[in-house]
Amino acid sequence: MTRCSRRVFAVLAVAAALAVVLVVAAGLAACGSPGTTTSTSTVSTEPPTIAASTTQGPTGSAAETSTSEAATSTSAAPAKLSKLTLVAPPGPMAIPLAYMAVNNKLAEVADKTDVVIWENADQLKAYVAGGQGDFVTMPSNNAAIFYNKGLQLKLLDISVWNITYLITSDSRVASFADIKGQSLAVPFEGSVPDLMFQYIVKAEGLDPLKDFKVRYTADPTQAAQLLLSGQVQNAVLSEALATSVILQTKDTAKPLHRALAFDKAWGDASGGPDSPIAGTVATASMLSRPDVIAVFEREYKAAVQWMTDHPEEAGQLVETQLPQLGLKAAVMTASLKNITWRYTTAMDARASLDQFYLDLSQLSPEVIGGKVPDDGFYFKP
Repeated sequence: MTRCSRRVFAVLAVAAALAVVLVVAAGLAACGSPGTTTSTSTVSTEPPTIAASTTQGPTGSAAETSTSEAATSTSAAPAKLSKLTLVAPPGPMAIPLAYMAVNNKLAEVADKTDVVIWENADQLKAYVAGGQGDFVTMPSNNAAIFYNKGLQLKLLDISVWNITYLITSDSRVASFADIKGQSLAVPFEGSVPDLMFQYIVKAEGLDPLKDFKVRYTADPTQAAQLLLSGQVQNAVLSEALATSVILQTKDTAKPLHRALAFDKAWGDASGGPDSPIAGTVATASMLSRPDVIAVFEREYKAAVQWMTDHPEEAGQLVETQLPQLGLKAAVMTASLKNITWRYTTAMDARASLDQFYLDLSQLSPEVIGGKVPDDGFYFKP
């Protein structure tokens, strides 16, 4: 593989990996103030810090801002916030939040909207636990972990129902049974994509470790490189990396294909329930502001609809408004069309979430923080 290709993978792997950084580690990182935020039309990818905020960062928590403004309000109407901070993963799931910020869709409840990006699990924990993010998009299992570890949050919605595929050069492959005995690269041992792979394979009557030559990798980039170099025959990859490797090989002698969508395979294996992969939570700063939550959810739903209706424009938004991600419009547009987007309120998604959590916990209870979340986890309008 060329140096240029490696550079492309290094960028896209961030999006693919962190779009589904479905963490299994127990315990929470120490709380602190996240790093630099930026204006409504750009994002910050600076890591959270444990020390106090710099002059470029937030000067206080969103909870403090909300409380202060509410106390000084002289009208019956809830106080308008000076700022809302939306926290997103790098990659496709950042688009609805960026669209809302760039177009000032939350002006009804806040004078300014900032978007910041979390890059790894520790940063995500810091943003949630530190109170510096008001609304945070994350994998559904991370939300369960945080709740079960005692953080104050409410799950608002699920919008992503699939982002992961089995990628192979054999266009005849339609199931894991079709690649029995072959080599398979799987990123992040113990992650949700890995556990889904194991669950699906077992439902097909196979042993995930004995019937495949599994190579666990430290990140999706390595899995993609192994696949492209021919060192493995198949790989489990998530968007946008799955789209990237397919586009790079479309004119070669052995083009790669999406052989199996994990949401369909999961439904077949589990008897029908969907796979609620990722959504958005309201953190402690917003739990006393149902009026702000209502506006956010209305605009977030509309932003998801805009993105799915206008994938070309959404791809351009990523390239122009989120340049730090290094994601090109064409790749992102193609990737969006291969993600199962469906905005669903948390209450409406609860049956699917409960079953999803239960099934995953049979393989690894730690992946949801030890137990299926109780009623307090779900936001009730």
